Amino acid sequence: MTPLEAAAPLLGTWRLAKCETSRPDLPQPTSLLTKFAFEGGAIHYSNDSVWSDGRVSKVSAVLQMDGNWYPVEGSLLSDSLSLRRLEDGSFEAKTKKGPAHVGATRYTVSADGQTLLGHWDVTGPGGGKIIWDATSERLP
Repeated sequence: MTPLEAAAPLLGTWRLAKCETSRPDLPQPTSLLTKFAFEGGAIHYSNDSVWSDGRVSKVSAVLQMDGNWYPVEGSLLSDSLSLRRLEDGSFEAKTKKGPAHVGATRYTVSADGQTLLGHWDVTGPGGGKIIWDATSERLP
């Protein structure tokens, strides 16, 4: 499978429809526009978000889907990211801040290709776990 074929289900622009959290007392994404594009042999990832506490972030990275670590710019949560496609067809993104692993996200694209489910498992303040279950819709 070529890198483009491996990434195909994830490619496109996705808008957050809802986000459920295990910790409503902590900030969470309330608006999120995520893009995955395949250009020049790499995946160009961008994410524009607004958080419940009013913070705004514009995240970007250029990645391969090989599980290696790549730098991330603009993230409130991490400074490097790894991405890979799993055998079941879902995608796993892991994040680090410095040498510490701070989270993992599992993305699953619906059979019709119109819905992206994201299950985020993030290390929060004081080392506590935060779970976000996000549903995003593909934009034309």
